[in-house]
Order: sequence, then C-alpha cells, then structure tokens
Amino acid sequence: MSEKPFILIVDDDPDIREGIVAVLETNDYRLATASNGIICMEHIRDEIPDLLILDMLMPRMDGFAVIRELRSDPDFAGIPIIILTTVIEDAAYRRYELETGVAMDVSNYIEKPAPPDELLRRVSAIVDQPYILVADDDPDIIEAISIVLESRPYNVATARDGEQCLEMIRKRSPDLLLLDLLMPKMDGFAVIRELQSDPATAKIPVLVLTTVVEDASRRRYELETGRDMPVRAYLQKPIAPEQLLLEVEKTLEKIES
Repeated sequence: MSEKPFILIVDDDPDIREGIVAVLETNDYRLATASNGIICMEHIRDEIPDLLILDMLMPRMDGFAVIRELRSDPDFAGIPIIILTTVIEDAAYRRYELETGVAMDVSNYIEKPAPPDELLRRVSAIVDQPYILVADDDPDIIEAISIVLESRPYNVATARDGEQCLEMIRKRSPDLLLLDLLMPKMDGFAVIRELQSDPATAKIPVLVLTTVVEDASRRRYELETGRDMPVRAYLQKPIAPEQLLLEVEKTLEKIES
C-alpha cells in the first residue's frame, strides 16, 4: 500500500470508540474518532478516510444522515463504510430506503457487539488491499470498470474528470491510476503532466484506458512536453474484463516486486 490506511471511527459512546481503537491499533492504521455525525463530516472535509466505521444512532446528526450526505457528494461518494451499530440490519436498510428512495450503499454491516477478530477481518478486507483510482467522465464506463475491479480484492474509488482526480490523489495517493484521456475540465494528458511535475506523485503507476489511438496520444504528449508519455500500459476501449484484470494484476505485481 502507498501509506498507512486512515480509518475514521464515529460513535457517540466513548467506551465503544475506545474499544474499537484498541482493536484496530494492533494493525498499522492511522485512526481518528468522532462522537457524532457533524464532527464526522468536519473530519472528512479535512481528510477523506480510507474507511469510515459508523454508528447509526447518534445525537445531532445520526449515521443515516451521514450516509445521505456522503453519497450525495461526488467528492465523498466513494468512501467505504462499515456500519457498526445496535440497529437490526434489515430495519436500518428499510428505514434508509424509505427516507431516500435508494438502497443504503455500505461495504459491510456489523451488529454490536462485534468480536475483535471479526472486526479486524472485515476492516482488513477493505483497507489492506491495493487502492485503485479510476478517472473517466462516462458514468457507464465508471460503473462497468468498478464492477470488474471489485470482483477482486481491490479498494476502488472513482473520479469524473481530471480536476477531481487530482484532488483525490492529493488526499490519498493510489497504488494504481486507471485514466481516460478525454475528459472535461482537465483531460488525462494534463493529469499526467501534473503528476509528473510533482516528485510526490511522479511515480504513481498509470494505466491509460481510452478510445484514443495509442500512437496519436504518445505523439501529442511528446509534442506538448518533450518527453515520452510515462504510463505502465496503454489500453484501448472497449477492453474485455479478463484483459483489464490481467493488465491491472501485472502492473500491481511489478510495483510490489
């Protein structure tokens, strides 16, 4: 992984917060806590966590409201959430769907009390996996790629344009960036130039996945920068799911070796 995963724990009970911290401190995580949804959102605006562990019943702003706010904001919609609460799972899902008209989008649901080993296992399944950022302006492409990648133990986040992509990278460096070249606001060529201009991001592995012909893309980048386009692989759409997974696995293996 690029850095220690950052986990935010939100519960109004200080004993519960302390207990979760004690369990998670046995692994190499960065931890922060919040006692209600308002403080939770303040933390998230300062730094997007790799995982949110969230109680549902809290004063001032409960977990249902936190999920609604996160899922309605493109900057935060991809945050993985584990619900850890006393609320029965079926009841929580029904309430959320009645209030919003959509299914509650969370990575896992655990009813208290949670055995420490089980909590660690479920947290590890989310944060101790390669973090892949997918940047593409086509929502159908984003959904399709995410479904393919999430069939493997990857932590997947998405961006809809180059500006959002860079904002997310500044908050957490991905293990791999899967990048379209033709996007609004800031295209993929500009994203690569920005990454290369900063030593902190220059070594992020990039896989290009686009409709643009490879030779034309490389010529354009070279004309604009005077350098070869530094990408690990160049994949043209449409690509078969098996081929995409193979290229991603090959790239991650090279990084780890």
